[in-house]
Order: sequence, then C-alpha cells, then structure tokens
Amino acid sequence: MARDLIAIGIDDQGQVWGGHFGIAPRYAIYDRGGTLVETRVNPYGAGQGQKQQHHDNPQWIVDLLPECGVFIARRMGKPQMVEALGIRAVLTAEQTPSAALAAFLAETDNRP
Repeated sequence: MARDLIAIGIDDQGQVWGGHFGIAPRYAIYDRGGTLVETRVNPYGAGQGQKQQHHDNPQWIVDLLPECGVFIARRMGKPQMVEALGIRAVLTAEQTPSAALAAFLAETDNRP
C-alpha cells in the first residue's frame, strides 16, 4: 500500500491534539491536495480505555495508519523512531488541522 496520505492527531473538538501523536483521540487523514479523506478513532488514544503502552512501540500507530507517510503533531516522544519506520514526522505549533496542513504543504512545495 502506498503511504501517500497525511495524518494529523486531533482532539474530540477537531483541533490539533496538544499531547503526543500516539495518544491522540483521533486522526484527521488528508490527501496531498489538502482534502480530508477520513477521521479515524485511535483505539490506543487518550480516553479510549486502553493501556497506553504503544509509546514504546510506534509500529502500532504506523499499522493503524498504513496509508499515511506523514504524521503531523504538536508533540512526539521520539520522532526518529517513527522516521525509522519510513514515516515523516512533522511537529507543528498550529492549533487547527487546516493550518497545520497548509504549513506543511507550503513547506513541502518550497523544497528544492
């Protein structure tokens, strides 16, 4: 499966999740054109009743989001662990998913 989509960790109000990406309650999944494809519940996320042990195993989140090659978040414990699995980790200070996505896409468009 191609990893051509972008996942942004969001809270229950649809804002960029302030905590670690791996425990975001939901993920907003976008295509590279900026269109929202899906909002997916994170079964390992805050408030889901699961033990949050996947911090030590980011493969669980990669497996949950197999079509996503970019993870955007305010915080990630060890972005290099995700990047070692072939995912681009992007940290943002933006509050809304649309602003975080726009900043990422603008930065990507301006790469040499």
